[in-house]
Amino acid sequence: MNMDTTLDPTTNRVIRMGGAPRYIVPFHAKRRPHFFTDVLVIGGGLAGLTAALAVDPTQRVLVVCKAGLSQSNSMKAQGGVATVWQKEDAFANHIKDTLIAGGALCERSAVEQVVSHGPESVQKLIDIGTNFDRDDSGKILLGREGGHDHFRILHANGDSTGAEIMRATIEEVKRRDNIRVWEDTFTVDLLTCDGFCRGAVVFWEKESETELVWAKQTILASGGIGQVYRETTNPSIATGDGVAMAFRAGAMCRDLEFVQFHPTVLYIAGGSRSLITEAMRGEGAKLVDKNGVRFMTDYDERGELAPRDVVSRSIVKQMAKTNSPNVYLDLRHKDADWIRKRFPGILAICAEFGVDITKDLIPVRPGAHYHMGGILVDTRGRTSIKGLWAAGEVSSTGLHGANRLASNSLLEALVYGEMSGRLAGELAAQEPDEYRALPLSNAPYEDYPCDVATIDLTDARNSLKSLMQRLCGVMRNEAGLKEALALIDNLARIIMSKQFQSVEAWEFQNMLLVARLIALGALERRETRGGHNRTDCEAFDPEKPAVHSIFLNDDVQLNA
Repeated sequence: MNMDTTLDPTTNRVIRMGGAPRYIVPFHAKRRPHFFTDVLVIGGGLAGLTAALAVDPTQRVLVVCKAGLSQSNSMKAQGGVATVWQKEDAFANHIKDTLIAGGALCERSAVEQVVSHGPESVQKLIDIGTNFDRDDSGKILLGREGGHDHFRILHANGDSTGAEIMRATIEEVKRRDNIRVWEDTFTVDLLTCDGFCRGAVVFWEKESETELVWAKQTILASGGIGQVYRETTNPSIATGDGVAMAFRAGAMCRDLEFVQFHPTVLYIAGGSRSLITEAMRGEGAKLVDKNGVRFMTDYDERGELAPRDVVSRSIVKQMAKTNSPNVYLDLRHKDADWIRKRFPGILAICAEFGVDITKDLIPVRPGAHYHMGGILVDTRGRTSIKGLWAAGEVSSTGLHGANRLASNSLLEALVYGEMSGRLAGELAAQEPDEYRALPLSNAPYEDYPCDVATIDLTDARNSLKSLMQRLCGVMRNEAGLKEALALIDNLARIIMSKQFQSVEAWEFQNMLLVARLIALGALERRETRGGHNRTDCEAFDPEKPAVHSIFLNDDVQLNA
């Protein structure tokens, strides 16, 4: 992809939005410590750690994690990683399935790149010690999920693939002398100078200390936006920080309205919203309503194996039809011992709430799961800001289009993480150390008084999450989206004009910005496509060129 052509009106709809000033952190630069590194990686999930490992060992790498390395969407991934792994399959098949699921909005070059590099990337995981499930002869077991026409999902420990992949990756990171990891460190904003990203402002909550991290190259791999919604599979740290800070800095973002709702999220009053992997449907689980009636074949001939956007919409329609808050997954026809071995994690989670998946129906409903949109990158992982890269869920590579194919996310994290880390490292090695002498006056921050006494952040945050779930969820329409924008603006008038010194407050500012961008993009996209369903608009016309949404911050003018 050529960044120079991203504003072509025939293939892109440009959405401009101001009101995202970069004054979040009050500080005097002279009072704050400084840290210098060659490559800064923001995010400790699979994309970020893969990027760090790909940097040449001669280059210093700092990985900044909002929480601990054990807390990320990557760690929670259940189903597995998709790649062509058997002779009966082919790259062409995986590419076709990805393009179909993506609602004609995928970038074919990105799809081909990720799919073709898949086996190599997965083999690297095996080489560093990842233990995928195997049969008695030692052959890797493969699963199948919705939208896939072949068995190509490698999984580990039944339904704990992410945890096993991250275990091996974290251990490899700890073996590298050139990689330093700062855990429990919140990245507040990016530092830019003359159109070039030069690092970031970070905050150590334990020490209540802000630090300037100067880097020759910076890679954003901060994850998703799920906490913008009331019902989500994402961990509490997924508050859209990466998209927000990149947008504030002036980076182009793309297709932010496309949010994937996972069809099957455990729904028990008062319980956690745990993901029930799509692999369960791939292994034969059926969706039934409160009357025990299987309904998916009424909506799509592919039944339970239809792509996620189709299954989520079907569930919402069936819930409305039966006046019920949820539907159920039925796995009772499978052998109990096989269930215990294949889905030990889900078995344990459901047991906490008194549900025995070997003999009980599992109550589920859709929840926000994955953000297809994000920071626009080219096929190398470069953003529109020099010195800034993005990988993983925070980015928009073009792989997922309007709807992510199941188990493609870990694969994308591996391929783009490795590519951005390797290339960023190469550029960092070419830069002289004079980058340290940048004038701090260009850091766009000033001291402002903090005033939070009149703001109940918990109440405001819950209000935002509820309105996004209700008005910008699986089903959307013009009236609801306009109401959402008005409510978000009311909150923003109070919050965005304040200066804070707490992670919770900065998170909420990020959530407000991302929520407004999602709602604005959803209002402007007058069609139903993939994860974006407009009940007042027709489905997209496959005969017409697909149009992307490009988001620009009108408050920032970057120098070429």
